[in-house]
Amino acid sequence: MLSVAVEAARAGGGELIDRFDTDLDVQWKTWQGEKSIVTDADFAADQAIRKVLGRHVPSHTIFSEEFPEGDVLGDDVWVIDPLDGTDNYSRGQPQFCVSVAHTRAGVADVAVIYDPIRDEMFSATAGSASMLNGHHIEVTTRTDPSDCSVAWAQRGVNPDDEVRFNAALAEAARVFYRIRMTGSSAIETAWVAAGRFDGALFSNVKWWDHASGGLLVQQAGGQATDVHRHPAGPDSRRCVFSNGLIHDVMLGLASKHGLEIPFS
Repeated sequence: MLSVAVEAARAGGGELIDRFDTDLDVQWKTWQGEKSIVTDADFAADQAIRKVLGRHVPSHTIFSEEFPEGDVLGDDVWVIDPLDGTDNYSRGQPQFCVSVAHTRAGVADVAVIYDPIRDEMFSATAGSASMLNGHHIEVTTRTDPSDCSVAWAQRGVNPDDEVRFNAALAEAARVFYRIRMTGSSAIETAWVAAGRFDGALFSNVKWWDHASGGLLVQQAGGQATDVHRHPAGPDSRRCVFSNGLIHDVMLGLASKHGLEIPFS
């Protein structure tokens, strides 16, 4: 399964590189009332990934950001994001990736995040350590928030939530050494696994955004939960990924500012 995931991610990444910084067909899409952009590169990468999966595992289900259909709780479900960081990509910003995860009953057991710009392949399985281009990676060992660099993503989902999000962000900027917003939540979770970030807090993500990243972080020695400390899964929209040592601090900050309030 891991070799299939790697092949699929490389195929998707190849399509993205071929189209990067060219004239794109940029459109708006809506999913569960939320608007975001999509490009022809998203669909090309999606099709390239499907072609690989169709050749190797034709009976498996594919749940993709571009076509979020089907039962995500089945025994053999591939959760894919063919282009995480579409807004970056559409503006010619080289910060995007492909995410491919194999899941069983809503739990990832194979995960790959591929950054085609840097040719970095992050990978993990439920029974092995997280790797980057074949080399073992681990989360950081920092315990003092004032020494930590933390990724922070997404805005509030409505005006009231926006106020809570901004308040939490302002305090985070005081508590942590650095706050970063890169525009690709999948890369940010991979970077937590690789020790480039100490943690990441996302206030509005979907399963395809974090299915791979959660497993990568866990197998690198960290924690991946929702803001209620439950394991991050298909229904988790507000999530915290960390080295485990600053997890309580991040969860406490989210709770203090109401980021544990569920989506309506």
